[in-house]
Amino acid sequence: EIGEATRVDTKARPSDETLRALAEMLLAAEKPLIIAGHEIVTSDAFDEAGAFADALGAPVYQQTVVTGAHFPSEHPLFLGQPSRDQKQVRALLEPYDTLICVGSDVLRMSIYSEVDPLPPHMKVIQIGQRDWEMGKNYAAAMAVRADVKETLKVLTPLLAEMGGEARAERNKGVVAALADRNWTATKAKRIEAAKAKADQTPMSADWLMMSLCAMLPDDVVVVDEGITTAAALNTYLPYKDRYSYLGNVSGGIGWGIAAAVGAQIAQPERRVVAIIGDGSAMYSIQALWSAASRKLPVVFVLCNNGGYRIIKQRLKAWHGNDTFIGMDFKDPPIDATRLAEGFGLKAHRVDNGADFETRFAEAMAGAEPVLIEVMVEGQV
Repeated sequence: EIGEATRVDTKARPSDETLRALAEMLLAAEKPLIIAGHEIVTSDAFDEAGAFADALGAPVYQQTVVTGAHFPSEHPLFLGQPSRDQKQVRALLEPYDTLICVGSDVLRMSIYSEVDPLPPHMKVIQIGQRDWEMGKNYAAAMAVRADVKETLKVLTPLLAEMGGEARAERNKGVVAALADRNWTATKAKRIEAAKAKADQTPMSADWLMMSLCAMLPDDVVVVDEGITTAAALNTYLPYKDRYSYLGNVSGGIGWGIAAAVGAQIAQPERRVVAIIGDGSAMYSIQALWSAASRKLPVVFVLCNNGGYRIIKQRLKAWHGNDTFIGMDFKDPPIDATRLAEGFGLKAHRVDNGADFETRFAEAMAGAEPVLIEVMVEGQV
């Protein structure tokens, strides 16, 4: 007999003494910056994270590897996602003096660089459950091992109380200073640039992400394994709640189609849209049969750029080599539309913006699984 499951309650909050010391350190920072991470999702602290940023008056980036909806995108203090380029991240962090990691990784990078992304003058504060993350790559001035939601619920009012009116006035200035470069402002600028690519054939990846996001309902769940084609997705997709976005955790590919099936089963009242690269799809294309078999209303947007573009980019970045061997799907080309039909899905291939918008609107209006194969730009 297996017996009964034991559930261990880990919703611990810091002691009053620790909370006050943490609040004092946070309020002493002249230019704090928050990195929001995946424990905001797992601890259900989406709203609490926004209130914490308001009370501290600190800009917010989400962690460099975006695994979920880590922070409300339309919050006036949200600046988006930093890259995994050490030089770019170092320049981004230079103006700040304190990095507050809220349930997040600490500057996880991708390719080795001699440049350290953390400026030497920057103090690190960590809040979260994962003790193995604390002090792993950088010593923390303060590390608090506690549940993110429970901590923010008591820390945020304490910051407001200790900061008083002077802090509240200071915070208004921070919000005003970010008005023309926060996520919302950046999205508006990118939309204008993307619109100029509406008639491009094969389709512009930037325009595709913009158009798709504009057509999504507020309660959608987006599963993102679009890799290179979906690079701009988080520029246009607003996170409405903690489950509105599912992204890549480890760097491995091939999980997206199956994850979309699982997400739709887990959230049957919401619509799931999966953005999948053609190379990624080849790892688990058979999961389309599961969507058809269970009649799950997932819309799969399969972005066909004719090869493993991410591997091309990595080969070029790591080795300066643009001799690509076995990375193109040209002889013969892969026909994802026919593959999907073979697994029992309705499927369409489109190569222009007008056809994509028509087919996507039809798919979202229906209640069956559909695959739309989108022919997109593909050269490195």
